Amino acid sequence: MKRTTSFLSILGFTFLIAPSYGDVPVTKWGKPSLQGNWDFRTVTPFQRPASFADKEFLTEGEIEEFEAAIIAGREARAAANFDGEYDQRDLDVGYNQFYLDQGTTMTTTMRTSQLIYPTDGRMPAMTQRGRETAAYFRALQSRSPEGPEDRNLYDRCILGFNAGPPMRSGAYNNIMKLVQTEGHVAIMVEMVNDHRIIPTNMSGPDLPDDMRLWKGDSRGYWDGDTFVVDTKNLTHLSRFSGTGQNMVLTERFTRLDENRLEYMWTVDDPEMFEDKFTAVVEMQLTDDDVFEYACHEANYAMPLMLSGARKQEASGEDDDTWLPSWSR
Repeated sequence: MKRTTSFLSILGFTFLIAPSYGDVPVTKWGKPSLQGNWDFRTVTPFQRPASFADKEFLTEGEIEEFEAAIIAGREARAAANFDGEYDQRDLDVGYNQFYLDQGTTMTTTMRTSQLIYPTDGRMPAMTQRGRETAAYFRALQSRSPEGPEDRNLYDRCILGFNAGPPMRSGAYNNIMKLVQTEGHVAIMVEMVNDHRIIPTNMSGPDLPDDMRLWKGDSRGYWDGDTFVVDTKNLTHLSRFSGTGQNMVLTERFTRLDENRLEYMWTVDDPEMFEDKFTAVVEMQLTDDDVFEYACHEANYAMPLMLSGARKQEASGEDDDTWLPSWSR
């Protein structure tokens, strides 16, 4: 299907006006239906690559060239002869390229990045507090773990690394199931089967500041045909790209047509970042189901990591060879 290149500017943001593929499904109580299984795989970079410089949108030809380069790179890596260090970067996560499911196409927004604010498509600078906190967690992750609390929430299977909130395309399990009633919207992400049940009327008092949740406290409301979700009261460990416990997340879900759901989110965390940042993708309706992701806290990997650390201590070893390369 041919892409179009019409644009619209709203509140300082520029949007591509995509073609309509049919009427938006509506619930019996008159709101757009958001229900379905949604695939958010994309090869659109989260941040704008330096090679795109100030280019916000791509042409059809440029998109085809970018997608072809991604596929060719994966095929070359999968076919490469084993040469030790190079392949270790592929294998030390427990599986090779064959098992990754990152998609093959860019999002239909035709953007050069998922980030649309700051307008350069790059993450804003961190504050001094943000840099110091990030350095602390880097050091914690790089040392031999003294206990499970030294490992991140992904290693501990408490949160999924692409489940959010906010949800962001990752290595695999990029599917979200959304179930909708008049009073609630339930979101279950395949990664670790995380779920949130969100009221649609912002009901109830805010949680006290000392009550913190792994995925935060989410409250929703309808802004016209868009479902808006505000989330706060996260823990200091629920870090998203360096955010802290006082991060406020705003997500916007807009059904575009029979097959697409626009997902836009904004992070506001002045304690950790010098500016807000906003991203947008268009999720695709899929017939694929949500399967069990058998990752659970205290699974087999955690005792192995801890016993390996104790063995290193007993033998007097002090190196990071037990760490996967992407954690160093």
